Amino acid sequence: MINLSVARLAQIMVLAIVAVILAYQSIHSIRANAWYFNARNTLQQLSSPVDAAQLTRAEAAITLATKLEPTHPHYWHIYANVKILIASNVDGITAQGSDKKQLLYQQAEQALLTSVALRQTWAPTWITLAQLVSYQQGPSEQVYGYIQQAKKVGPHQLDVHLGIIHIALMHWPQLPANYKALYVNALQLAVKHGYRFNAVFALAKKINRLEILCLTLQFSEGFAPVRASYHFKKHCKTPR
Repeated sequence: MINLSVARLAQIMVLAIVAVILAYQSIHSIRANAWYFNARNTLQQLSSPVDAAQLTRAEAAITLATKLEPTHPHYWHIYANVKILIASNVDGITAQGSDKKQLLYQQAEQALLTSVALRQTWAPTWITLAQLVSYQQGPSEQVYGYIQQAKKVGPHQLDVHLGIIHIALMHWPQLPANYKALYVNALQLAVKHGYRFNAVFALAKKINRLEILCLTLQFSEGFAPVRASYHFKKHCKTPR
């Protein structure tokens, strides 16, 4: 009888310890999620031009989220996005600025690698990783591999198509043939998204590559719906 009581007491103690651990983990998850939403909301409210103070707040919030829940892949993805945004506002002309930008890129890359290690089937992370590494290496084999991973897990996602188009247009002067094939294919797939193709024009305009995009769209019957669109007529001046 005594042994039975001791066994029951031991079971109760084990269950109590498990409950405490679960409660602790739950509190951590709740706090991490709150900091994540704090960072996300701050990013959504960014002014133009970007306010450095807003980025600092977003960086602090998402850093706390990753510390509280370091196995959450999306937190690492957002952390990387914040680092990339900060880097885009750093003057890379001076040696000090160049070093700071490189450090931010390295931190972002490590965060994205952590994210894909935790969640390998999330295409936006793979294509963001490809874009980030392309800033440093250009259209390299490593970047090409990341693009292929993004296409594998998200073959129909517009974000993937846009990322490929962005990489190709950014590095157009030194773009190898295999990348040009990716670029044309991404455009063809983006056409299938209908009015959302307008994002391609916005992207090309932002990086001053409208001329290249418009020239590409002049060819292939597959781009006929785009050539008939308002945005094509607005951005692409065709000779009469």
